[in-house]
Amino acid sequence: MSLTAEQARASERHFLDWERGPFSHLIRLSVPHFAVTRGFRFVASGHLIDGLLSAQVYCDSLTGVSGNNLDRDPIVADLVTSGWIEFQDGKTRHSVGPGQICIRDTKASWEFSCAPATTAHVISVPRNLVIPRIGSPRALGQAYVSHAEVPEVRFFLNFLEAVRRSSGELERSAAARKMARDACATLFSRIISERPGSGLGDHPQAVVAAARNVIERNLESGDLSPPMVARSVGVSLRTLHRCFSASNDSVMSFARRRRLQQAHDELVARGSTAGMSEVAARWHFSDASHFIRHFKSVYGATPAAYLKNQRKVGSP
Repeated sequence: MSLTAEQARASERHFLDWERGPFSHLIRLSVPHFAVTRGFRFVASGHLIDGLLSAQVYCDSLTGVSGNNLDRDPIVADLVTSGWIEFQDGKTRHSVGPGQICIRDTKASWEFSCAPATTAHVISVPRNLVIPRIGSPRALGQAYVSHAEVPEVRFFLNFLEAVRRSSGELERSAAARKMARDACATLFSRIISERPGSGLGDHPQAVVAAARNVIERNLESGDLSPPMVARSVGVSLRTLHRCFSASNDSVMSFARRRRLQQAHDELVARGSTAGMSEVAARWHFSDASHFIRHFKSVYGATPAAYLKNQRKVGSP
């Protein structure tokens, strides 16, 4: 699906056909205003086995709601490979970055937005195949965020790849399709039952990578804090701090370094300390003197002296 800039401005009506396809759980779709000038592109390729979907998806900036509050709405997993997708259900928010998978029940409505040029492996399993295997819908009461390297998730993805390679045989045999579908549903349900999100803390490097991704996207936000990062990654605050400590770092130390780098780059681009207080405030340093102290501790000189030296080095 491709939309021109003009079509993207009225994108809602172009998504109506999705109500009858494998992405029917996605509603109220629209291209954000800031992205309409670039148009919109959505590409999906994969296989559908008696209602079970496994597809590789490319999607430009898009917002909408995942879930119609209907019993037929599926259980969906999104494994992000580039870009990011953010899901929100009331006060609960999950930011899913590269290498992470988010599993959620779309009978509950989740507002979502995705970044430009996001790619993801989307797995959609009919609800009636999952509920009997997990025993109770209560296990689906929250979204689970995990890393793709968790053994249960990795095994499931490898099985889906094997199913993809066997697509020719599956097309010729209804019995083989049922076997593949039931096996996929069983493995998928096991992931939900065993809550792989709780295993994310066993992969500290994955937690730190995911957290840094969240921090990078929120450097200008005044809401950036360890609790916010922990919620977005899908781990406890204690686990987040433990994983950063294992790399001899902390959440806010990393955020401060990245903010200082952004402020440095902005001042160098300007070539002047004019408006330095404004730059310091934008990158959340409490005041100019606080910013100058941090700048000097990293770059060995005050911003004014640093820029003066830069001009000398750059002059013929």
